[in-house]
Parts: sequence; C-alpha cells; structure tokens
Amino acid sequence: MKRDLDNSTSQTKETVCKMERIKKLFGRDEEKEKDESPAAGETTPAEEAPIEGTEERVKPEQTAESGVVAEPDEPFPVDGAATIPYHSEITDRLKYMFQDSNIAANIEGPDEFTIEFMAMGERFNFIKEARGEVKFGTGTASDEDVFIRISNDAVAELLGAPNFEEFRQIYMKYYKNPDAGKFVKIELRKDLVWMNRQGYARVPLLKLLVGQMR
Repeated sequence: MKRDLDNSTSQTKETVCKMERIKKLFGRDEEKEKDESPAAGETTPAEEAPIEGTEERVKPEQTAESGVVAEPDEPFPVDGAATIPYHSEITDRLKYMFQDSNIAANIEGPDEFTIEFMAMGERFNFIKEARGEVKFGTGTASDEDVFIRISNDAVAELLGAPNFEEFRQIYMKYYKNPDAGKFVKIELRKDLVWMNRQGYARVPLLKLLVGQMR
C-alpha cells in the first residue's frame, strides 16, 4: 500500500514538472513573437512612406550638339508696331535699329560681335567689342561672325517697312524664299551655338539678322 502511494506521488511530481516545462517553452515562444512583431503605429520597411523631395526630378532637355541645356523660347519684349523713322539708306536704318532700346533690347549683354553686310554695292559692318558700344564701319571686317548679302530690290522693300514687324517679315521672306532679284543671304562664319552664347539669341535684332527669328 505504501509503495503504491509512493509511486503515485512520484508520477504526480513528474507530471507537474512536465507541465511546467511545457508552460516555460510556450511562454518563451510567445515572448519571442511579441518581440518580433511591430509595435502599434509602427510601420515595416515595405510600408514606410517615401521621403518628400526624393522623387526623381525630370532633367531639362539638353541639345545634342553642344550639351548645353536648351532654354524654352520666350517672347521678345519688342513692340513690333512701333513706327520706324524714314531712312533713305539701309546703313542709316540699321544704325537706328542698333541704337533702339526696343529693337536691340539686351544689346549690352553680348560680350562682342562682328557682323558684315554687302548691300547696294557697298560693304559695311557693325562691331561691338567686349564691354564696349556698337560701332559702325565701312569696308571689310576681320573675323566676322556672319556675312549678310541683301539685294537692291530687297533693300528697297526693307526701307519701306514702317515698323520692325514688317521689316522682320520682309527680311525673313527673302531669306527663306529668295528669287533672282530679291534675296537675303546669310553666311554664318562662326558656330551658331557659340554665337548664341555671345548673346545673339537674347537680342531681337541680332536673332533676326542671323535668320533665327520666326
């Protein structure tokens, strides 16, 4: 009888020990799961919101030839309807335009330029040195940026233009669609990209003279 009681007591102790080991085992697993699970309000790496300002920005288009960022075209601040005084000579008309703050807006910007003309049987030029003023000269210019030939009949129409807008239309018309008696021929002696860096693209009159105005 005593042996049976001792055996029963021993089995009970073993059972209790096993139960405690099981509880400890499950308790550790639960604590491990709690430690690994995210806290309330906490996000996982996959759920984290992107940082503002880190989105990929679209880069401005670059020209293939120069690698210079191409700026969008902006309208020139030119009052094309403003009346141009009467001139009997093309040289006088161009002198007036180079001195007009509207037609030659931003003329102080270009570092330097040299433009040679051939019109009415004469050669003449307009030159601006670095940080200098535009100067008129006769004869052949050295190291010119562009050489422009204008026929006599085209000169007559350009002199008859009452404003810059009509002057522009006539000039571009005979540059794009010349014929035997009326033409404007433009020979660029320098690279156009370089010329634009010198300021040709910023000055309405210069842009027109090199045939880049619409």
